[in-house]
Amino acid sequence: MTEWDEYKTIFHSLQEDILVTKTDGTIVKVSEGTGAVYDINAADLMGRSVYDLEREGLFTPLATPKVVESHERATFVQTLKGGKKLLVTALPVFNNESELVRIVSYSHDVTELMEIKAGMEEMTVEMERVRDELTRLKQQNEGEFIAKSEQMRKILATASQVAGVDVNVLLLGESGVGKTELAKMMHEKSERSSGPFIEVNCGAIPDSLFEAELFGYEGGSFTGATKGGKKGFAELAADGTLFLDEVGELSLANQVKVLKLIQKKRFYKVGGRKEIYSDFRLISATNKHLKESVEQKLFREDLYFRLNVVPLTIPPLRERKEDITPLLQSFLDHFTTRYKRKKVLDRGVLHELNKLEWKGNVRELMNLVERLVVTAPDTIILPSDLPESYQQIISSYSEMNNFEEPLAVTMEKVEKERLEQAKQKFQTTTKIAEALGISQPTVVRKLKKYRIK
Repeated sequence: MTEWDEYKTIFHSLQEDILVTKTDGTIVKVSEGTGAVYDINAADLMGRSVYDLEREGLFTPLATPKVVESHERATFVQTLKGGKKLLVTALPVFNNESELVRIVSYSHDVTELMEIKAGMEEMTVEMERVRDELTRLKQQNEGEFIAKSEQMRKILATASQVAGVDVNVLLLGESGVGKTELAKMMHEKSERSSGPFIEVNCGAIPDSLFEAELFGYEGGSFTGATKGGKKGFAELAADGTLFLDEVGELSLANQVKVLKLIQKKRFYKVGGRKEIYSDFRLISATNKHLKESVEQKLFREDLYFRLNVVPLTIPPLRERKEDITPLLQSFLDHFTTRYKRKKVLDRGVLHELNKLEWKGNVRELMNLVERLVVTAPDTIILPSDLPESYQQIISSYSEMNNFEEPLAVTMEKVEKERLEQAKQKFQTTTKIAEALGISQPTVVRKLKKYRIK
């Protein structure tokens, strides 16, 4: 067997789809596995133009023009006749004068993976919907505020002081700090507690529907309107509290409508001619810096001053660490009662959770406790029961704060961990080198150094 015959035999023994074209798209080499992938005789592809094959609907998009244009490696998803999906990788081949002369492409069938991905995306959307509904229900049943920190005690004292006065209050703070719960507490401590608490999420209502949702509408006032009309949030809040959450998301046009409502508490339904008066108390909330929005002309200054009569800024949980442990215990009591499961937190868990920054604030803390109550296998919730993502964060904090260990030792630990992860995923030293951006000999040397087999 000649050397050429040997290369030819090796080429056709490969199971993957391998296809070689000229820069004009003419196919000059094709492996026998390609025929099975494209459901066509491999020999019939020789000499054909990939542009003609695309017009015939065999596959799309093409690898050749991508590489010809960029002169670089290209990876993309290709769709075949019948809907099959391929993950295609195309490589440029240059001659001694650095001229592009060939494009080599190979592929793997990822149809099933793409279907799984689509299914997971649909499941994620549904889970988000369910989670939002659960959050709404949980918020309706939350008890009094827990405040051990001096910051929160001052906020609660001020909130209790102004609760009985019909003054406009603006609640500020990051998402999840408890603005909605504080608004409910103020309502319950006010003389309007027997009236309704109407919550309006300004960021969740489409701009075009906001006026109809806020003021209501008469029957037949627009296509799709309910026959008998509908009361708006402003009318429903009569003798109670109107809570405008995420007020910073309002468009400038809708800000004008809210301003007029606050000034007179009178309005017309969409399509209506009768002026309606609604005696409500207004509380607003936002996680945006409204003063900056005013300076950027994104929020009306006159509306800002109307809302900002008594501002209350709720600090994030990371700035009131004293509240973490009592909140943990409160949520634990709540969820063990709800799910009828006896659980206690190990001291190690309390210690580790107090280290975290809680970017999702109280809401994140509550969701974690609920998860631990339903997933921990034993009565005592241990550090090992924490979700892996939290364990990784805690571990990284511990490593960063370990100043007894020399920097070189810490760097070696990180390097070894990265190599172990890459070895599990890529198997070969060539692919590991490509993934980590180092040479293949370096990979071999470091694997030997750290005794990674």
